[in-house]
Amino acid sequence: MKTRVVTNWKSSLLGIVLLIISVVMLWLRVITGGEFIALLPTTLGLLYVPDSVFRKCRRARVRPERRELKIKN
Repeated sequence: MKTRVVTNWKSSLLGIVLLIISVVMLWLRVITGGEFIALLPTTLGLLYVPDSVFRKCRRARVRPERRELKIKN
């Protein structure tokens, strides 16, 4: 678990930050316990997600072929 958190630091950091924010909001009574429970799987799930989820999918740009206008005489 420790090596996974360290190697996938982007998703782990995001999960920990969201967990801290949700605990503080629960403590300040901004959100209810039910809302906190609804956020909990997302925040804890980010600890197990690899960072490749955040990478953009680079697709090869396909340019349409330029057709030259042929004028018939």
